[in-house]
Amino acid sequence: MLQAIRSTVGSWVVKILFVLLILSFGVWGIGDMFRGGGMSNTVAEVGKVEVSRGELDQEFRRQMERLRPLFGGALTAEQARQFGLVDQSLNSIVQRTLFDLAARDAGVAVNDAVVRHRIGEEPAFRNAQGKFDPNQFQTVLRNNNLTESMYVASLRHEIARTLVAGAVAAGAKPPQPLVEALYRQRGERRVAELVTIPNAAVGDVGEPTPEQVKTFYDDHGVRFTAPEYRGLTVARLSVDDVAKDMTLTDEQLRAYYEEHIANYQTPERRTVKMVLVDDEAKAKAIAEAAKTAGLDEAAKQAGTDVVPLEDVARVELPDADLSAAAFTQPEGVVGAPVRSALGWHVLQITKIQPGTSRSFEQVREEVLARARRDKGFDLIYEVSNRIDDALAAGTALEELAAKQGMALTKVAAVDATGKAPDGTAPALPDLPKTVQTAYGLNAGQTSGLTEGANSAFFVVRVDGITAPALRPLDEVRAQVVEAWKAEEREKRAGERAQKVAEALKAGSAAGAQQQAQEAGGSFAMSAPFTRDARSVEGLTPELIRKLFDAKPEEVVTGVGADSQIVARLKEIIPADPKAPDAPLAAVEENVSRGIEADLIAQFTQALQAEYPVTINRESIAQMYAPTN
Repeated sequence: MLQAIRSTVGSWVVKILFVLLILSFGVWGIGDMFRGGGMSNTVAEVGKVEVSRGELDQEFRRQMERLRPLFGGALTAEQARQFGLVDQSLNSIVQRTLFDLAARDAGVAVNDAVVRHRIGEEPAFRNAQGKFDPNQFQTVLRNNNLTESMYVASLRHEIARTLVAGAVAAGAKPPQPLVEALYRQRGERRVAELVTIPNAAVGDVGEPTPEQVKTFYDDHGVRFTAPEYRGLTVARLSVDDVAKDMTLTDEQLRAYYEEHIANYQTPERRTVKMVLVDDEAKAKAIAEAAKTAGLDEAAKQAGTDVVPLEDVARVELPDADLSAAAFTQPEGVVGAPVRSALGWHVLQITKIQPGTSRSFEQVREEVLARARRDKGFDLIYEVSNRIDDALAAGTALEELAAKQGMALTKVAAVDATGKAPDGTAPALPDLPKTVQTAYGLNAGQTSGLTEGANSAFFVVRVDGITAPALRPLDEVRAQVVEAWKAEEREKRAGERAQKVAEALKAGSAAGAQQQAQEAGGSFAMSAPFTRDARSVEGLTPELIRKLFDAKPEEVVTGVGADSQIVARLKEIIPADPKAPDAPLAAVEENVSRGIEADLIAQFTQALQAEYPVTINRESIAQMYAPTN
């Protein structure tokens, strides 16, 4: 379902269904709409509520889709299970159910007015004028396979859970001494002298002996190991494939043209000056005065403003009476006042851009292409059902592709990131999703029919698997030599850095700047930095941590990006929570969130005592066993 959401309406629908719901411990999730039917096996019981296999699997798949981008699209179900995603998904369902039960038993009731208000506030359900649009509302639900009753019921549950959790966490305020102590710890800044010695400053390190090459190759074999590759056969069917040979009569094309006439017309557009007041008498006075003084001056005398409506079409005006007046009134004339739901309007049309219309003969080829594609969208789902049936019957992929007009592509070898052995990406539509699907199969297995981008479908078969293997030394000798040289430069630069550090610790007469110059490096005085700084003039997080553990004048060393760094702590700048400009609010908010999370966690534990939770580990293990 999540894939359908992403492919049909984009990220704002995810906001509708999930963003408001994903808070501490996954309490605010709309789980109910994912409760599947047909799978009666129980994986958990919360009080007297049973959690089905289908519900757990839906939540697990949703969590996988959320995490896949972090893994380059290559996260498999088995990997997700190993990362603990099954337990996390079950915990989310259990916690939501606990809060549902708490809301029910506390008598929390969400009336229709609250639900209507929440729906009306949702931006995704509003039209171009920012008003709630029932048609838009129905379209969004339909695109997500939801009925109005399903969505309203889910929203009602979500609001009730939010009310319960909000009551638990309300008033969480951290003690001021704690806030000030955290501010001192987080706000403290330090300044250090930095000597940076690039590895490249070492220069030529010579050529390794054959023995050194072999030893380096043996010790760093993982660097020179080819990843797992898979050979694939992919059959793909797109809307264009289904539609390309479709024959349509002139009668069908003309009917399509008439049905979609708006696509071939440019509507008349007008530029309008408008004065809006709430009194009919005032509107009439402005209209009368405008006949001699002009609308701008008449509005000014009445103490109101002229609102310009630039280049609007009839359908863009929010009221039928207003749009009728605006598009029947002659250009340049100030018309009689018009009433709408917003008040009384006085209009003057300042510019008219006539509409245009292209005849059927002018756009016949365009109509043919669009009609074929629309018919293709209708037919592709019928074809996909036939493909599903054929796959279930064990039809070979080549035979299936030939019968159904699917494009067949062979991929000799591709790794989990979508790269061939030569580093290029195969020319294959939906490559990331195809590879992701293939890496969830065993050798010789064929996937089910999978929906890709733009309502295209594909089936992938894993023809063979080449296990990760150490490349022969002769094949990677040049890479081994370069890697040996890089490591040797790093080692020698590290020796130089160590000498600089020892000299600074011993109080050498030569300062850090001179030491840097003699070692072939550079010197800098850092800007003040805090302990959570991510990058300060080349300082790594490890070096920043060392400097915050150090005392003034102490010297620490570390490794930077292709360089070695020697740092000497020069100054500690304390943070004063009593200072007038001390930003304590951010720290206080952060601590408050932590306290709220703790309260929610404790309340959840208390709910588990009231509504005992039983987990059927055996059933879950069977669900996600490798053979399944």
